[in-house]
Amino acid sequence: MSSANKTSQSVLPHQSFSSGYRAYVLALLTLGYVFNFVDRQVMTILLEPIKAEFDASDAQMGLLSGLAFALFYATLGIPVARLADRWSRRNVLAISMATWSVVTALCSTASSFVHLALLRIGVGIGEAGGSPPSQSLITDYFPPERRAFAQGVFAIAPNIGILVGLFGGALIAEALGWRAVFLVFGLPGVALSVLLYLTLREPLRPPPDPLDRSLWSALGDIVKLPGFAWVAAGVGFAGISGYGLGVWSPSFLVRVHGMTLVDAGLWLGLIGVFFGGLGTVISGMLVDRLSQRDPHWQLWVPAIGCLIALPTQLAFLLLPETLVFQLGDTTVPVALLFMMLSALFAASWVAPSYAAVQNLVPPHWRTQASALLLLTLNLLGMGLGPLAVGLLSDWFSDMGVESIRYALAVTVSTCILGSLCYWYGSGAYASAIGADRSLKRLKQ
Repeated sequence: MSSANKTSQSVLPHQSFSSGYRAYVLALLTLGYVFNFVDRQVMTILLEPIKAEFDASDAQMGLLSGLAFALFYATLGIPVARLADRWSRRNVLAISMATWSVVTALCSTASSFVHLALLRIGVGIGEAGGSPPSQSLITDYFPPERRAFAQGVFAIAPNIGILVGLFGGALIAEALGWRAVFLVFGLPGVALSVLLYLTLREPLRPPPDPLDRSLWSALGDIVKLPGFAWVAAGVGFAGISGYGLGVWSPSFLVRVHGMTLVDAGLWLGLIGVFFGGLGTVISGMLVDRLSQRDPHWQLWVPAIGCLIALPTQLAFLLLPETLVFQLGDTTVPVALLFMMLSALFAASWVAPSYAAVQNLVPPHWRTQASALLLLTLNLLGMGLGPLAVGLLSDWFSDMGVESIRYALAVTVSTCILGSLCYWYGSGAYASAIGADRSLKRLKQ
């Protein structure tokens, strides 16, 4: 082998880019994820006006905001990820972004519940190529000791998306109606997709394993990786709690606490950005530091965070609506203080989980592994979380407006199962990472 070839093989993907360009790429991918999440979660703030116009039940709205989107989003994510791993992650991401943005704008034309459900399925199909290519690109752009932090920055996007979607969506809906919200939030993503295509460079990757010919065999090998199944299960159960609470919190505050749609959107959006974002970044930084000494911490951090989050979530849901405090001329429920604490700890599973999976798999499987993790998150979390709350709320309908309170309390308790999965999976994950580090030291 020539010295030139040896040199090229010794250069890792992240070493080919300046720190400034890496920061630009991370900012661009994070902004794309903000648009992804705004277009995905905009239904959250529009549940009440859409329900009223189409005379739908809570179960139907849970289906519309969850499973109708998640089923296609999650399942199509795997073949799209396979394409991204074998072709170009940048191109797949740009095409997907343009698609979901256009269909989001078309949601403004919905003439019935079924019509809107079909369009939301279209948004899910477009967004199938969003997150996995981005997470794989981040892994190539950043060294292992900075990946959890970079994934944490990327994972702030949903929190920003919550603020933009909830507060901005509420303001637009109040002024112009719910249809205008889809139009305003959908179109800018088309311009961003063009910018991403023109300015993002695809890092060099080793060629795929020539023996890796079957999608199903690749997925089977990924599932068999030590600790992967536990991480996926932990993400799924944490997602049921998180998506159930996230989608229905505005309706809970409107129905039970008598808040306006705009006030509910503003408070929940600010909490998501500042407390949810802080929890996401801190957990990533904490894992980067602690897991260098003991790989168990990669999954111990989300296990502990889920456990701490549960009592704060229950306090948010179960505190009487009569407990309020004055903030200037505004009356604010005390329950929102516990929502702040909940957001801080409930976000602690996001960055460590994605970074853990990226650490486990070889480069040519990274996008597929991310898509497989998202399959679990979206089928269980996004698919079943909001639907479970809607079904339980209809079941508890004799309680009146209180039905949403207890439906949410039951659903968020699934985070206990997520915590147990992370804890049990930490041993297998730590053994695999420890063995990998030992092998690398021997090669050096």
